[in-house]
Amino acid sequence: MAALLAGLSGCTTVGPDYRAPTVAVPADWIAPAVALRDDDREAPGPWWRTFQDPLLESLVTQALAHNQDLDIALARLRQARAERAQIASASRPEVSIGGAGGATHSDGRSAQAWQLGIDASWTLDLFGGTRRAVEAADAGIQALADDHDALQASLVAELVTDYVGLRATQIRLSIARDELATLIDSARLAEQAHRSGLGTLADVAQARAERATAQARLPVLEADIARFSHALGVLAGGFPGDWQAALRVPAPMSPSPTYAARALPSDVIRQRPDLRADERRLAQATAQIGVAQAQGFPAFRIPLGIGTTAGTIRELFSTATLAWSAGMQGRQVLYDAGRARGATAAAQANADAVRRIYERDIRVALREVEDALIAWTSERERQASLQSAVVDSEQALDDATRLYAQGLRGYLPVLVAQRTVQQARDAQVLGRWAELRAAVALHTALGAQVAVAGAPAVGVDASMAASAAR
Repeated sequence: MAALLAGLSGCTTVGPDYRAPTVAVPADWIAPAVALRDDDREAPGPWWRTFQDPLLESLVTQALAHNQDLDIALARLRQARAERAQIASASRPEVSIGGAGGATHSDGRSAQAWQLGIDASWTLDLFGGTRRAVEAADAGIQALADDHDALQASLVAELVTDYVGLRATQIRLSIARDELATLIDSARLAEQAHRSGLGTLADVAQARAERATAQARLPVLEADIARFSHALGVLAGGFPGDWQAALRVPAPMSPSPTYAARALPSDVIRQRPDLRADERRLAQATAQIGVAQAQGFPAFRIPLGIGTTAGTIRELFSTATLAWSAGMQGRQVLYDAGRARGATAAAQANADAVRRIYERDIRVALREVEDALIAWTSERERQASLQSAVVDSEQALDDATRLYAQGLRGYLPVLVAQRTVQQARDAQVLGRWAELRAAVALHTALGAQVAVAGAPAVGVDASMAASAAR
């Protein structure tokens, strides 16, 4: 009977076999003709390299290698792999060796007793409860590996967004300083005009107020620059001030990407690591149904013992003292007040909830792509208007300043022109910033490549993948 049950072990597996769900999604995006222009193209390698910024490249490389959140995710992955090995060991025999020895003395008589034995036991996985548990563990490991990839994508997106924010704020600070210098000259000009009788005291007060307002903007922008720098230092795995010296040197904003990855909605499901993690958690929850169902079936165990008992150590190794035992043990719960049925129902409900989470996250992901596409394309189209506004406002300021110096016009037109120039330049920088943020969001939403060539893989090994396939 023991040999028969051992042979049958592995032939029966209770619980549903997992099949990846097929989710119906739109065939294309809402307005693909607007989203992708004729000059759009797919860029090779990690997407952030399209910004062509060596310092940004160094920051991202440092973050992927040393960020503490990624280190924590890798530690959780190692823990899951160790727990998987612990679960798989339940289907294998357990062997132990033991010995004992002692002496007694009573009424002038002495006696010794020595024992040595090997015990083995094998709990048969007759109905596949352990195999389902291993299947669930494999899926959980794959989900954690995808979580790590999703965390990488989120980290890179946050770092690039903060970096372009830093560069944009540095440019805005430069614009604000130029504006302050212009307002200082304007205030001096208003004071001279007042002394010459060509201006009023109100013009002087207004010019001074504009100068003070511009001066007050500088500390706010400088504080924003410091915060961006601190955030980048920590994201890169260091301390807030580690990269401050390198980031303090102003640099032009990164060029806008000239492409969008040509991915269909169905491609996003495969490319985005967070959706892949959802699907693996669904596989894990499905396997847990079989684990719960197996608890309601009989459990069989094969014990085996080989030992020897003797009065002396020398006799302990004699074949005459050798004894062995073998048997078969079985156990079936007759009444558990519905505990097994409750566990199975809970596992089924959990799998249903995880499936609905997966379907919901797919819809949210496609919405994120649509939103990012609209934001990116609209900001690209807005740049031409913002550039024209800057050119026209600078020309208007030159004309107003010349006429005011000649006494042909009052100070108010100059003040208005100065405000317009500052607002146009600032709006242009903010527009570039918004375009770059939208580009980052689009790459992230599409599930664009993040891993760098040569980086260690964090997924499951071949044996786990084969086990999951079975």
